Amino acid sequence: MKFKQFVVKESPAFRLRVLNWKCLAPADLNALHFIQETIKDGEVVQTSTYEFFLTDNEVQSLAQGLLK
Repeated sequence: MKFKQFVVKESPAFRLRVLNWKCLAPADLNALHFIQETIKDGEVVQTSTYEFFLTDNEVQSLAQGLLK
């Protein structure tokens, strides 16, 4: 399983990361984790993870909707 991860936004007090991978079945299903971290004195003090399972078309729709 191949994981992709990237940082969307980072500041001294906050970080938003995305972790995603292809599900084993069905073939067009993707798992996406949006990970919100609160940072204090350089340490992560709180983490919230939002998990979504989206098809390839739904991921494209999400990306297009964000860019409109």
